[in-house]
Amino acid sequence: MEVNAEFLIVGAGIAGTSLALELHKRGAAVSVVDQFNPLSSSRVAAGMMNPMVPRNVQKAWYCDEIYPSVFDYYEDWQAKFGTDSSAKFIHRIETLQVHKNEAHTRNWTKRARQNGFTQHLTPVEPETIDGADNEFGVPLPYGAALCHLSGKLDVSVFLVEAKRYLESKGVNFHSNTLNYNDLIISSDEIIWKCDSSLLKFSKIIFAEGVKMLDNPWFSYLPLTVTGGDLIKFRIEGLPHRYILKRKEWLVPLGNDLWIGGSTFHSGSLSTEPDEKDLNELMEIYREWIPSKYTLEVVEHKRAPRPTINTHRPFMGEHPTQKDVYIYNGLGSKGSSLVSMLSPLYADHLINGTALLPEVVISADLGT
Repeated sequence: MEVNAEFLIVGAGIAGTSLALELHKRGAAVSVVDQFNPLSSSRVAAGMMNPMVPRNVQKAWYCDEIYPSVFDYYEDWQAKFGTDSSAKFIHRIETLQVHKNEAHTRNWTKRARQNGFTQHLTPVEPETIDGADNEFGVPLPYGAALCHLSGKLDVSVFLVEAKRYLESKGVNFHSNTLNYNDLIISSDEIIWKCDSSLLKFSKIIFAEGVKMLDNPWFSYLPLTVTGGDLIKFRIEGLPHRYILKRKEWLVPLGNDLWIGGSTFHSGSLSTEPDEKDLNELMEIYREWIPSKYTLEVVEHKRAPRPTINTHRPFMGEHPTQKDVYIYNGLGSKGSSLVSMLSPLYADHLINGTALLPEVVISADLGT
C-alpha cells in the first residue's frame, strides 16, 4: 500500500492549520481531516493577541520571543496566500486596559516603569471627565494602561484562506468525521479506513481541541473545558482605534461593529447561547461603556474551549504509541502561540529538533 501522505493532522483549527502550513512549507506531504464545525473554539475565537497577562500584571509565556514578530509571521502568510484587502486577517491594534480600582492602577503603573515592560506599557492617567469626551470613548476614573504590541487575528478568515492556499498546493482536506475505531496503528504505519478507501500515513497528529476528551490515546491528559460567549455588537460612535479591555473586552471590527465577551462556563460543552448569560454580560458592559452609546446585539455565540491545568500546551509523541502525536491546549493565547510553536513542531516532526521542555507530554502527566 502506498503512503498517501507523510502526516495526517486531525483538526483544522488554529493549531492544526498552522502546523499543516509549516509542514508543507518544509516540503512534507500533509493531509488534514476536520468536520469544519462553525462553532469550534477556533472559529468562534476573538483572536486577540496581547503580550500581557492581567493577573499580577505579567508578561505572557515566551512574550519577548513572540512579540512583535507574531505580526510579521501572519503578514508573511498573508502575502503568500495572495489574499486581497477584504480578506486581511492580521491587525496591529493597541489595547486599552481599563482599571477597575486603585489597586489595579498601582499595579499596572508600577509594572509599566520596570525594565522589560516599558516597551509594552504606557500608563494613562485617571480622568474625571465623561468618557464619551476623551479619545478612548470610555471613562477612566482609575486610569488605564496602553498595551502597545497587541492586535487581533481574524481567525475564521485565516483558516479559510489557509485552507484555500493549501488545497491549491495539493494538500488534501477531508471533511469526514474521523472515527478512532477506523484507525489501524502498528509499529511502522498508520492506516485510516476512510469511507471505502484505505489511506496510509507515517505519523498522525491530533489537534482536536475539546474532542481530546474522547481520544483513546490522550484522554488521560489533564484537560478540562471552559465555555465562552462571543457577542457581536453594533455601537455607533464609539472610537475604534483601540481594543478595549477591562476583564471583559471589546474588539473593533470596523463599520461600528465590535465583538466582545468573556469565558466563564467552567466544564461546559454547550454551544447553545443563553439569554441569561447575555443579560449578565450586558450589565457588566454597562458599568463602563457610557450610556450615550447603544449596544445593539447583532449575534450571540457560545463555544467550548480546551483548558489545561498545567497552563502549557500539550505537544509531543505518545509515551508508548510510536508516531502518534498531540497538539492541544493553546488556550486564549493560541493565536499568538502558534507563531512560535508550529514552526518548532514542524522542525521536530521532520528533523527531530527538540521541543520546549515545558510542553512535552509524559505518561504520568495525568496522575
